[in-house]
Amino acid sequence: MKRLLWVLLFFLVAAGLLLGAGPKITFWSMQQSAADLRTRQEKALKDFEAKNNVQVELTVFPYSELQDKLLTAMGAGQGPDVLLIDQIWVAQYATAGFIQALDNLVAGSSLKATDFFPGAWGAAHFQGKQYAVPFDVGVWALLYYNKDMFKAAGLDPEKPPVTWDDFYSVGKKLTKANQYGTAIWVGTGDAVQCVCDALVASNGGKVVDDSGKKSLLNQPPAVQAFDYYKKLNTISPPGTVGRSEEDSFKLFTAGQVAMFLYGEWGQDTIAVRAPNLNYGMGLFPRPANGKSIGTFGGWEMAINSKSQHKDAAWKLIASLGEAKVNQQVASLTPANVTAADVFLKANRKYPDVIYKQLTTALYRPLVPNYPAIAEVQRAATQQILLGQMATKAALDQAVQKIDQLLGK
Repeated sequence: MKRLLWVLLFFLVAAGLLLGAGPKITFWSMQQSAADLRTRQEKALKDFEAKNNVQVELTVFPYSELQDKLLTAMGAGQGPDVLLIDQIWVAQYATAGFIQALDNLVAGSSLKATDFFPGAWGAAHFQGKQYAVPFDVGVWALLYYNKDMFKAAGLDPEKPPVTWDDFYSVGKKLTKANQYGTAIWVGTGDAVQCVCDALVASNGGKVVDDSGKKSLLNQPPAVQAFDYYKKLNTISPPGTVGRSEEDSFKLFTAGQVAMFLYGEWGQDTIAVRAPNLNYGMGLFPRPANGKSIGTFGGWEMAINSKSQHKDAAWKLIASLGEAKVNQQVASLTPANVTAADVFLKANRKYPDVIYKQLTTALYRPLVPNYPAIAEVQRAATQQILLGQMATKAALDQAVQKIDQLLGK
């Protein structure tokens, strides 16, 4: 009997060696607070492992740590096989040679551009090559408005303002005593530039030209956009420059401001902080002759150029980009349009408004040192709102600094 067991064990081991256990790949992602999301992601990875004979080791980091961990590891020629990166990191990682161009892999797969929101697909490219596949998306910004405050002011609660002029005139009517039409901010970080970029794009302008070598921030469309943002300060509470976007959103959920420009993920905050808030949503306000264009945020999947298991890494990315899987694993709105449609209808109020805004959203400048450029832009925004410099002068100065950064 003992001999029979040894023979059986031998054959089992031999079969395992012949079949192979499959490669083991590593995947670094961003940590999410929702426990059910982590559970769904782990299930998707288990399903992938079973179908593809590939082992996946998932490691998650808080946003504040992920960039540093990735840069340190990949700078040393190490790091994960598959990495989840912020859209604004794609150009930086591609320039450094950290990630592999995916054009041939995409061409030989079932994934295609039309499976994803155009802006998210565009953000995966740098200098004519595709370096990533969209994972999930968010858009700055949609218009949130307090329906009860609209009713009290004699405004139609089912008709949010559409144009810049509408937004400002409605905001003036809603500004009185300790109540304000909106709450703009500057704060720190990139959020304010996402809103300002959306104003510029909606007005037909760009922050950086298509070559990535010259800033257009001091051209008329951009100057007009920043003038408009400054104008909104007159219907906002004091303290604009020192406020963050979260500080301002708290004013909206507390019923102190009537309208706010924020991403679709704000609905989760409202559900927790102000579940009885009677709010509506509309598209990002546009100039009278312009278009409503938001600014994309979100995450992209890429392959480490030093990976020893690129085929397996690509199989994982392709799987996570499929509609049924993407719907389950995305932390924001899925980047796959079919998955996004299902997700929004199941999890969001005003899903059609959000979907439409996502289809017209654009990415931020595809340049390696975008964070430094955004900081120059943020400083100019602060100067403009504080009245330290005229809008055109502040943007002229910003363009000089940005052009120097673009030339590096």
